[in-house]
Amino acid sequence: MKKILYIAISSQTGGVPRHILQALRHAKEYGYKVAVAAPDDGDYYPWFRQQAAGMLKVSLKPYSFRSLWKIRCYIRKNRIELVHSHGKGAGMYARPLKLLCPGIKVVHTFHGVYIEEYGVLLRAIYCQIERRLRHWTDHFICVSQSERKEAMRLRFADRKRTSVICNGVEPEHFQGVIINRNQYLKEFGFPQNAYLIGCVARLEQMKGHQYLLSAFAKLIKKHPQCRLVLVGDGPERESIEAQIQEQNLGSFVCLTGFRHDVPQLLKLFDMFVSASLKEGMPYTLIEALAAGTPVTATDVIGNRDVIHGGKNGFLVRAESAEDLAEMLDYAVRNPEICKKYSVQGQRMVHALFTEERFAGRLFGVYDKVMERHGK
Repeated sequence: MKKILYIAISSQTGGVPRHILQALRHAKEYGYKVAVAAPDDGDYYPWFRQQAAGMLKVSLKPYSFRSLWKIRCYIRKNRIELVHSHGKGAGMYARPLKLLCPGIKVVHTFHGVYIEEYGVLLRAIYCQIERRLRHWTDHFICVSQSERKEAMRLRFADRKRTSVICNGVEPEHFQGVIINRNQYLKEFGFPQNAYLIGCVARLEQMKGHQYLLSAFAKLIKKHPQCRLVLVGDGPERESIEAQIQEQNLGSFVCLTGFRHDVPQLLKLFDMFVSASLKEGMPYTLIEALAAGTPVTATDVIGNRDVIHGGKNGFLVRAESAEDLAEMLDYAVRNPEICKKYSVQGQRMVHALFTEERFAGRLFGVYDKVMERHGK
């Protein structure tokens, strides 16, 4: 079997660790042994250990040349043939290995091209680094067509060496879910006639919770039966809690923290919302569609690759609480349209966003990279 090493900057709950775990589950059927280099800092680390062909526990934040050398030694000792980095932090480790381990092949997945979080100087430095690392990369993977366009625009990737491989789910895990709605409403302290709007996302600025809360404050003036469930945790929790208090939303909003019953929650929601300012390819939107839950999302990279406005969900302008509130008002008043979009969304998931499709395309890339170099 061919040997691969995945590098991830964290094993905390999120899209990258989940992406890796899915690949690990399918590696053997495609003739690969996949090891993982990652810190033991989250829920996914023991799951990696169960599924991976090998584990290298290594601290990767902040950047460490000692950790880079540790990865290099692991590669040489275990005769790794290809390294696959996931996300920009991991890419800073994987691409220099082209110099440290002659003959190694490097694949890099962006998982979102985020430059907006940097100031002008840091942004310029980061862009220059990515453009140089491009020359030490055998193949690039983008998780959406919009992300590919962004990577090309910034000259982070080469057109001929870039593939788009969308994230995938197992639709049956979300379609056949049975829930006790009354029990959940009681847990959240909501009335039995509540119209539940849900958002599953890390509590960070890029997810746009501040706009969602402002939109929701406008919405309940027209539809007081609406309630909002925010699933997830993160660095913006305190500011989100403060906004909830400032807008007197305490009895209308529930912050649940991280949950392991997301399939059940998605089935529970009457509407799923993503107010993100930018994405890669959000699993939660795909999962919501698979569950048959109507979706309203901001028209940004990643979201627009899953939600096609007027076909399988509603798209609104990002960073606009007014537009989001208007669209949610429209959705609440038009349940028949929501139902139509839900049916189309489930069909799209089966056609484009299955885990089986994702795995086949991913390992097909590895095959081509290996063959291209005479492996």
